[in-house]
This record gives sequence, structure tokens and C-alpha cells, in this order.
Amino acid sequence: MDNYNVLTDKLKSLNGGLITTDLICEPTEEQMKRLREGSGNPEAEMRQVNSSAGLAVNYWRSFELCHNDASVEFEWKKRRPLQYGTPANIDVVIREKNHVWFVESKFLEPYYSGNETPVDSYEDVSKYSSNTKDSPESWVALFQSVQSFQYYNVTQLCRHLLAISKDIQKSPKYYRGKDVFLISAVWDMPDSFLMLFTDEEREILSLRRQTIREEAARSEVFFKEFIKKHLPDMNIKYQAIKYNDIIDQIHDQQLLAKLKQQYYL
Repeated sequence: MDNYNVLTDKLKSLNGGLITTDLICEPTEEQMKRLREGSGNPEAEMRQVNSSAGLAVNYWRSFELCHNDASVEFEWKKRRPLQYGTPANIDVVIREKNHVWFVESKFLEPYYSGNETPVDSYEDVSKYSSNTKDSPESWVALFQSVQSFQYYNVTQLCRHLLAISKDIQKSPKYYRGKDVFLISAVWDMPDSFLMLFTDEEREILSLRRQTIREEAARSEVFFKEFIKKHLPDMNIKYQAIKYNDIIDQIHDQQLLAKLKQQYYL
């Protein structure tokens, strides 16, 4: 079964097409600038009903409007994980008085794609910069161990963790006194949405959902053990969360109703 087309066709039929004319929550001018500069084409994609960029923008901009002490940045690309190459592209950064959250946001992706295979550079200690904490060897071992994950994109999260740890080392004043979180925020397909499919489709998607849930839980052990052993003094934490469980952080009832309707939360 082609999960991507099955899911996209269902969302198109429910929404009257692929493109929504209006976002639930419009970004600021600065946020739009960052979205235009992001990897891929998030400015256009965020208006598609199957888009993780749309979920990220609509939810976290709504979150910002409901939390006066929060500031939200999209498409963070400040650090290269390795000595050379492409910077990490983290979907959302939320800054509060005592916290910084780096959020990798997923909508449908775990239901139709899988965990990436690390490129060879991440298994070559010579590609790491001299200020890599704790050692290049520890990161190489981490990337070599990600193959145990099938659908949950732990490889991408490893790159993000490496980039975040480098930024803390290079710009410590921005993190002093703050808890730093790497967050994997994933949409968990609800039963009400699952029931819209045929019996065969429902069985395939249900089994996939179960594996995604299991891998999300396992990712917490995976990262917490690494952080405790190799990044003990950086005050970094990792959490795998579901949008379904944080939707009530949107306190504006109009925004909440729209988010629940559009993303089946």
C-alpha cells in the first residue's frame, strides 16, 4: 500500500483539496522570513493539508499567542553538526524564561517514510569538529546504533542533538540557567481518523501506529542514556511527545477548535 497517497487522498477528500486558503494562525514577518529561508519549501508546504510544516506553524504560532513569555522561531539553522557540510535544520525553537525547546515536528511522515540511514560522514571521526562534546567516537557509535529504529527518524534527531550541543558550547550565554530540551513532536493517528479507511488500510496503518509508539518510547531511553553518559554537564533533556497530548496547551478556544478539526486531534 502506498501510504503517502492513501493518507493524502483521504485528507484532500475531507478538506476539499490539497491547499487551504488560510492558515489557522499567521506567522509574524520575521517568522515568515525564516520559513522562506528554510530547507525544502515550508512557506508553500505549510498551506497543504498533509504538511508537517503546516502543523508546526499552526500549532506553535498558536502556542506563542497563548503564552506571553514564549517566543517562537521557525527553521533554526545556526550550527553544522559536523565540521563542514549542511547546518542542522530544526523545525521550531521555543524560548521561555527558564527553557529552550528545540522541536522536530512530524505529521504524516512516520506513517509513510522511515528512519534515515546515516551518511558515511557521521561514521568518520575525522569529519567532526575539534570542539565536539564528548568525543567524535561517542557520536560515531551513536549513529551506528540508530539502525534499530525502523520508522521513527532517530538519525535526524541525532544530528539535531549534535548541532544543539555545539551551539551550547559556542554560545553558552544564551543557555545559562536554562533547561534545554530536544523535543520530537509527532502526530499520533487517532482511532476516529483510522476508522475512515478500508479494513485493509486500517490494519496496515494500525500496525504501523503501534510500531511508531513503541519506537517513540524507545527513543527516550536511547537518548537519555547517551546524554547522561556523554553530555552530563550540558543540561540537555530529550522528550518524545504527541501533539494529541499537548493540544490543550492552546488556551484560545477558537484556535483550539480549528487545530482539533484540521489535524484530527
